[in-house]
Amino acid sequence: MIDYEDIPRLLATLGKDRRWLAKQLKLSDNTIRQYLGPKGKRTVEFMDEIERALTLEAARQRETQPEAPPWNVIFRTAEEFDKADRASRVVKAESLTEFCRAAILERAEGILAEKRRGGS
Repeated sequence: MIDYEDIPRLLATLGKDRRWLAKQLKLSDNTIRQYLGPKGKRTVEFMDEIERALTLEAARQRETQPEAPPWNVIFRTAEEFDKADRASRVVKAESLTEFCRAAILERAEGILAEKRRGGS
């Protein structure tokens, strides 16, 4: 069974949020927020429904976006992933993928600009 503390990371990996999850489960945003809060009442059935929705979305994305980044290759630890995910939400990035792409390209431009200036 899925651990409720992993749900935000799993949603971010899929580029989804609690609103999306609420729609999938046909529940209100407020109900999802309450259930997933620290003192939420999480039944086995509820957690199974969440896991099923996340698994189906991951499969759908693999089918429609086979080029999507394998996050476990890009980030070495869950802490690294969480840091990037939090930062992407702070800047209200469209998705974690877009955030990472922009960050990598920005860093690449900086390196190339430094090289053009004669740096090492």
